Amino acid sequence: MKVADALNIGVLSTATVIAGINGLEREIKSIEVMEVPEVGSWATEGILMMTTFYSVKDDFNKQYEILKTLIEKKAAGMVIKLGRFIEQLPKEMIELAEQGSFPIISISKNVSYINVLSPLYEQLYEEKKKITQNDLNPFHEFIDEEHANVAEAIESLSKVVGSQVYIEGSEGSLLYCSDTFSSDGWRNSDLLLSKPVHPDYKLLVKKWRTELQHTPYKRVKFSDQRHRLIVPIFSKKLISAFIHLPYKNESKFQKIESRNVEIISRKLSEAIMSEQLDLQKERIEDMEVLESLLEYPNYVHDDRMFTLLFFTVKNNQETTIRATTLLDTNYLVRKKIKDFISPLPFEQSMIFEKHQHFFVLIQNLEKNNQLMLSQLELALNKSEKNSFLGNMHISVSSPFKDLINFDDKIKSVTKIMEVGFKVRPDNRLYAYNHLGIYEIIFNISSDPFAESYAKEVLSPILNDEGQLLETLVIFLNENGNVSRASEKLFVHRRTMTYRLQKIKELLNMELDDAENLFILRFCLKMKELL
Repeated sequence: MKVADALNIGVLSTATVIAGINGLEREIKSIEVMEVPEVGSWATEGILMMTTFYSVKDDFNKQYEILKTLIEKKAAGMVIKLGRFIEQLPKEMIELAEQGSFPIISISKNVSYINVLSPLYEQLYEEKKKITQNDLNPFHEFIDEEHANVAEAIESLSKVVGSQVYIEGSEGSLLYCSDTFSSDGWRNSDLLLSKPVHPDYKLLVKKWRTELQHTPYKRVKFSDQRHRLIVPIFSKKLISAFIHLPYKNESKFQKIESRNVEIISRKLSEAIMSEQLDLQKERIEDMEVLESLLEYPNYVHDDRMFTLLFFTVKNNQETTIRATTLLDTNYLVRKKIKDFISPLPFEQSMIFEKHQHFFVLIQNLEKNNQLMLSQLELALNKSEKNSFLGNMHISVSSPFKDLINFDDKIKSVTKIMEVGFKVRPDNRLYAYNHLGIYEIIFNISSDPFAESYAKEVLSPILNDEGQLLETLVIFLNENGNVSRASEKLFVHRRTMTYRLQKIKELLNMELDDAENLFILRFCLKMKELL
């Protein structure tokens, strides 16, 4: 309790600070009534002394000495009844108190000490009781703090346990993680929705879902040799997530009261729910803006263009999990995309979902389209350590003036991603105008005649479980060198020659003719993209 706090309690709320107002932040550790001339032997740091100066009412020097001693002993302050035995403090004492920022508080001479002391003693008792409880509760700082969002709450917990902290869904998918992460005995990735690497994780989370229905936490230990607490988060009496709290100081976390762990679970549950509601509101707002634009698809801005971005994870890694009563992980994915897009200087951006995928419709000045691509690429490269975008790929549509045939534009940007995966699998950003020759092939791949032509040319060699098709691909990749092609296929040169002769006969095409080779390459690329 500080002196300033005491001035808001009981009778002291009507008192007057007559000196040392700059010292109101002094901590009160004890309160004593002093009506004896000697204080040096019992005055201690943090004491709030109450007096009428009765024993020294006629001795200014003694009054001054008492005040000086209290300041030297780092007392909290002095409460004095003026008008009882002394009418006012000498100017020298006021000056000394001001110099030492030592609060002197004047109360009415008619106020009894008991009316002042009782509420102050009660407050001191409660504070000391809380300190004792906090000593037994390693999570007291987290419990007392207010957190703006889930990430801030997790970072606070991470400081308490001295280790990384993460929250997983009830099936083990990662939902949230502290900024600092290193591989442990349970998981080796902080990618959003990634699964644990522990060989028995499915069995263990299933076991936890049963055991933690009736107990607030469980202690476990994996190969990293660090104990951890597994704390359930509930929604409508069902476990929707688990908090992982690995801790370094074993003695500090040896005795933990269940109610304190339950408070941690409840605070995080409330933070998650609040964040989900905010993200839901943003989603609705984006959809309303998009729908208003689609009502007038013919409308064209003279100097502005639209661009579509398509976000996905390679190899069909899960980007959503089953929504629970507490968690819809689509909102978590959406938040990561928003965090990525927001710093970029786009005039307008709307995130929306279609066919269980995420898209962003961007509106920008036409002259800034090329700059947009470079900014996207730079931002994506910087995000490699991001716990979601590190595994994310983005395709970028060609700019368009209006929203006519919007579904076709969505299909187009999705196709760009497919092409990008096939022809440049190591890239993370696939832009329409960066596909080289594939841009042209991509353009005509949707032409029914081109599609039919490619299938018709290659169809005679597609009926032998792919052996002849593979032979043709390798032969063309080796620029018609039979020896190198046979080595690549691990077959004898005579076998290779036999297969090529068969291909020649089936296709009715000479394989040493440049035009035929061009046609075959074109058809194979078409097949690759279709």
